[in-house]
Amino acid sequence: MENDFLQDPAMIQEFLTESEELLQGMDQDMITLESTPDDAELLNRIFRALHTIKGTSGFLNFEPVVRLGHRAEDVLNVLRRGELRLTRRITDALLAARDQLGQMLSDIRRGGLKTYDLDALLEELEAAQKPEGPPLRLGEILVAEGVIERQALESILQEQAAFPQGPKLGELLVRKGLASTAEVGNALASQTVGAAREVAAREGQTVRVDSAKLDELINLIGELVLERNRLNQLTRDLTSGRVAADALHPAFSLSAARLSFVTEELQTACLKTRMVPIDMVFRKFPRLVRDLAGSLQKEVELEVRGQSTEIDKTMVELLGDPLVHLVRNSLDHGLEMPDVRERHGKPRKGTIRLEARQEGDQIVISIADDGAGIDPERVLRKAVEKGLVTAERGRHLVQREILDFIFLPGFSTVEKVSNLSGRGVGMDVVRSNLKRMNGSIQLESNVNKGTTVLLQLPLTLAILQVLLVQVSEEIYALPLRLVLETSRVRKDEVHLVEGIEVLRLRGETLPLLRLRKMFATGADVNGSGGENVVVLTIGEKRVALMVDRLIGQESTVIKPLGSYLHNCVSIAGATVGGDGRVRLVLDPAGLLASAQGLTVRETVQ
Repeated sequence: MENDFLQDPAMIQEFLTESEELLQGMDQDMITLESTPDDAELLNRIFRALHTIKGTSGFLNFEPVVRLGHRAEDVLNVLRRGELRLTRRITDALLAARDQLGQMLSDIRRGGLKTYDLDALLEELEAAQKPEGPPLRLGEILVAEGVIERQALESILQEQAAFPQGPKLGELLVRKGLASTAEVGNALASQTVGAAREVAAREGQTVRVDSAKLDELINLIGELVLERNRLNQLTRDLTSGRVAADALHPAFSLSAARLSFVTEELQTACLKTRMVPIDMVFRKFPRLVRDLAGSLQKEVELEVRGQSTEIDKTMVELLGDPLVHLVRNSLDHGLEMPDVRERHGKPRKGTIRLEARQEGDQIVISIADDGAGIDPERVLRKAVEKGLVTAERGRHLVQREILDFIFLPGFSTVEKVSNLSGRGVGMDVVRSNLKRMNGSIQLESNVNKGTTVLLQLPLTLAILQVLLVQVSEEIYALPLRLVLETSRVRKDEVHLVEGIEVLRLRGETLPLLRLRKMFATGADVNGSGGENVVVLTIGEKRVALMVDRLIGQESTVIKPLGSYLHNCVSIAGATVGGDGRVRLVLDPAGLLASAQGLTVRETVQ
């Protein structure tokens, strides 16, 4: 289909930005409306959103958008007039229309509308307004995916229509061997996740900035220009010789201090323009939970808190996949079936809580469920079976250390494979994604009470506050948010326990890592040097890192490593110092993992 794109490109861009925002709001409003079908204002807001998209599309000659939007409007009008009560089928049809509209807008952004087969969706929107009739959407999905033939689907639909109180379509298809449980569940799940990724991709195009933030930027840039002019004048005075160099020294110092202050203020103001509410990530989950809960035949309530917490815009897309995986894990393997929950004295409806909050210079996101929890004994048995730990060593591990096995590649305690998720399957990927954002992940679980996953992330990926330390001739950077304290220690405070060095610091015993030894920089690792210690927090663990010299704090820009050092777990990235030299930014969690691996190898040898 060819479209007339002679309109003003700026007008089309404005239409796309507004329409995509309206669709994002509609996604969440539809889920809310399903639980509060009598909310007239909410229903009107959804109608106005569709009406705006349809009206502007007609003006711009986007005929398929107008056609689909008009039919969806008809359904909403019937609901507004009170002629029909909202049902799950109507919600499914409207959400399918919303997804299709989103795809059309995405195609327009990429160059132009395509040819769309809208007949089945338009028929479903029409049929959804009628109280009777079997749901078609699931069947249409399975036909489109080649799971079943249309003739077989129609036969099943006729059989289902004869017994309206009988089994659901998906159950019938599974019972007759026409589709597997995984295929039925995955059809809905894959569509939901695909829609969520499409939203994330569109959201990555633009960002709206408060005009007050832009005004602050302009003011600071003005201050920067004035300071530049001042430095230029001082340079001319020095070059011409009209003023003695000694006399200019105080002026240069003052100007440098002023320039440093304005630069820091400008840096902070620029970062604020990239901060967006985390609701941009969270808003996809009501829809995701609704659809997956339906396919899994579970009753679930999603609680979302802290939507106004702000994060760096660049982290929005990076957070999407890890959070989707964790929420799907909670739904698929965390929450029990309603009957099982009742037998354990729990309400039939399970709860998943998604919460974000700011703690100091980091963002903490928690995903909690009140499901079956993770049995640490089962995890330990699986770890012993896989040869990850000996039975003797396993008896001395605490629960937190046992649960850490879940983050190893390929580790899973799930006996039955699911196409949706498996508790632990892919958790190594989740942790890797968090590491890319300089974040960390913790797991807390109680059997029959539930599981909580905590994600800790920096406020921004652009600027990193670091502590500079020196080992031999090299200078390294440590993320300051992980530094608890620095100290100087005596030799008699370092002890050897089972072949591992530990530091006794104010009554607390901490594992001791020596950077000289780990990086093989030479010199006597037990000599008088290296008495400076940095105490780091890694999740719930505390580790002492011995270095030669403490240099100080610094704000820096971290750059990713090239492919040559990509797999070096001890290094998170690199930065350039004021002297122009490259400095490595260390990953404390990777350092600890490397040190533990080194200890094992030394023991074996």
